[in-house]
Amino acid sequence: MSKLSALRPGVYRWPDAPGADDVRREAAAAGFGFVLLDTGEIHDKTGFLDLCATAFDLPRWFGRNWDALADSLSDRSTGTPEVVLWTGIRNLLEHDHDTVDVALQIFTEDTTNSGQLRVLIAEASTPDLLSSLPQVNF
Repeated sequence: MSKLSALRPGVYRWPDAPGADDVRREAAAAGFGFVLLDTGEIHDKTGFLDLCATAFDLPRWFGRNWDALADSLSDRSTGTPEVVLWTGIRNLLEHDHDTVDVALQIFTEDTTNSGQLRVLIAEASTPDLLSSLPQVNF
């Protein structure tokens, strides 16, 4: 049985996360879809929304704004539950703190409303913005 199968929807810190391939296998074993959100080379809101459009395979009409991201994630809520592995968050935080803050709000709202996402933030240290998030230790 996958360790992820018992994980409730939410946004979590995962300081000792394994590589994306291992998480992808764990997600599949739990019956979840998998999305890699690597912001290691992303510096701003535009780049983040472009990444989300690709990573989540959002429809062509995706408007690349916060409301459109929230709506698009909500539209996916009837599908397979998903594990989102967010890597490179520190890079985006250093360049655009507000983008990370708003993205976390949207992901948190979606996990509360749809119950489909398990967002795992792979970050060894804990930036202040993430300190209130629960931590998983598998």
